[in-house]
Amino acid sequence: MRSDRRREIQAQMEEDRKGEMKRKGNIFCRTISIIYTVLAAAFIALLAWLNVLPAKYFWAGVILLALASLFIVPVMYSRRGKKGRKIGATVVAFLLIGVFGVGTYYLADTIDFLGEITSIREVTEDYHVIVKADAIYEDVSGLAGQTLGTYMDNDLNYSEAKAMLQEKVDVEYAYEENVGTALEKLYSGDYPAILISAASYEVLKGENSALETETKILYTIKVPVETGDHTNAVNVTKEPFNVYISGIDVEGDISTVSRSDVNMIATVNPVTHRVLLTSIPRDYYITLPSKNAKDKLTHSGLYGVQETIGAVEGIMGIDINYYVRVNYTTVVKLVDAIGGIEVDSPYDFTTSGMQSLNGHHFVKGINHLDGRAALAFCRERHSFVNGDMQRNENQQLVMEGILKKATSSTTILTSYTSILDAVKGNMETNMSTDEMSSLIKMQLNGMPGWDIEKQAIKGTNSSGYCYALGFPASIVDQDPEENARAVDEIVKVMTDDGKEEQNDEE
Repeated sequence: MRSDRRREIQAQMEEDRKGEMKRKGNIFCRTISIIYTVLAAAFIALLAWLNVLPAKYFWAGVILLALASLFIVPVMYSRRGKKGRKIGATVVAFLLIGVFGVGTYYLADTIDFLGEITSIREVTEDYHVIVKADAIYEDVSGLAGQTLGTYMDNDLNYSEAKAMLQEKVDVEYAYEENVGTALEKLYSGDYPAILISAASYEVLKGENSALETETKILYTIKVPVETGDHTNAVNVTKEPFNVYISGIDVEGDISTVSRSDVNMIATVNPVTHRVLLTSIPRDYYITLPSKNAKDKLTHSGLYGVQETIGAVEGIMGIDINYYVRVNYTTVVKLVDAIGGIEVDSPYDFTTSGMQSLNGHHFVKGINHLDGRAALAFCRERHSFVNGDMQRNENQQLVMEGILKKATSSTTILTSYTSILDAVKGNMETNMSTDEMSSLIKMQLNGMPGWDIEKQAIKGTNSSGYCYALGFPASIVDQDPEENARAVDEIVKVMTDDGKEEQNDEE
C-alpha cells in the first residue's frame, strides 16, 4: 500500500513538473511571439517611412512576412499547440527576429544618415584679431585703448564684426589699402594687432606657409550670415536637374569653411540616365554676389556654398537645383568603402604637390586606386603642362569612377554600412531626404546603367585683384565662348527625352 501511495505521489509530482514546464514554455513562446510582432511592425514601419524600396519589392516582402506570421504567431501563442510545431515556429521566429533586428538597425542608421547630411548648418563669416606669435597678449582685453590695423572695406559684415569687437574691447582702427599692407605693418610693429577676415587669413596662409607659425589668432568674431537656401526643387525621378559639387580643400569635419577647390556641375537626366560633369577652373575670375567684388571662384567657398552657387549661376545663366559639399576626407573614405575605383589616366606621372600626397605614381592607362591614391590623383597639377586644367579632368575621372562603382548593385549591397559610415559627417547637401529616397528607389527598381559624359571649361591665365586677398593674384579670365559652349551641352542633356534613341532602335 505504501509503495502504491509513493508511486501516486511521484506520478503527481512528475505531472505537476511537466505542467509547470509546459506553462513556462507557453510563457516563453508568447514572449517571443510578442517580441517578433513588435520587431516585425517596427521593421515594416521604418521601411515604409524611408520609402526606398520599389512598391513591387515592398509589397512582396509584406505579403511573405504576413504569411510567415500567420504560421508563427498563432502557433506560438496557443496553449495547446503541438510541441513539434511550436519548436519549428520558435526557430523561424528567432531567425526572423535576427533579420528584423539587423534590418531595423540598418534602416535607423540610414534615416539618421539622410537626416545628418541634409541638415543645413548655420553659416557665419569669421573675422580674426591677429597678433605676432611672440606677442604677450593672452586675450583681446590687453588691446584696450590701442589702434588696430585693418583694411578699407565697406562690406556690411565687416562693419558688423568691428561693432561686435567693440562690445568686447574699446579699440581704434587705422585703415590700409589692402590686407597685405596691414600684415606687413603688424610684422614691423606699427600695429599691436590687425583685424582681418578669416577668409583673407586662410588665403594668405596658402600664399605664405610660414604665416601660421609667425602669427596667432587672438580672438575670432563670428558674424551670422543670412545665406538662404536657394533650392530649385524638381521631381528628381522625372525631371532633369543640376547638382553643384563643391570640394573644399581641407580634411575633417565638413562644417569647416574653406576654399572651393573642386567646382563641378553634375547635370542629371533621370529619364535618359545621362550624367554630364562640367568642371570649372578653381581660379575662374568671378563676381562674389554678396560682396559685389571680383575674386577667384575658389575663394567664394570661404563665404559659404551659396556664395559659390550664386557666382556660378551668374556666369553660366543656369539654375543650380541642388548642391553637394565634400572635402578630402569624403573622397578617401568613400573610395575605400566601395573597395577602390579604376581610372583611365591619360598620362604617366608621379605626384609632387601636397607633401602628404607626394610619391604616388600613376601609369598611362587603367589604374586601380584606393582612397589616398584617388585623392592624390585628383589633387595633382604640377606634373602637367596644362596644370589646373588637367587637374579638373582628373577630378572628373575620379568622380566617374566613384559613380560607376557605387551604382553597381553588388557594391551597394556588400558595402552598404561602410558607405554610410564613410559619408556621414563628411558630406552636406540641400537635397531633401524624400528626394534622396526617391533616387535610391529609382535605382533599385531597375538598376539602370548611367551614361557619364564630361566637359571642362577653359580660360586664359592672367592676373587680377582678389577681394579675399586685398591685392592682385593669378586668375583665369573667363572665355564667354567657352561658357556658352558648356551651357549648350548642359541644355542638350536636360532637354533630351530619349525619344530619338527609341526611334533609332525601332
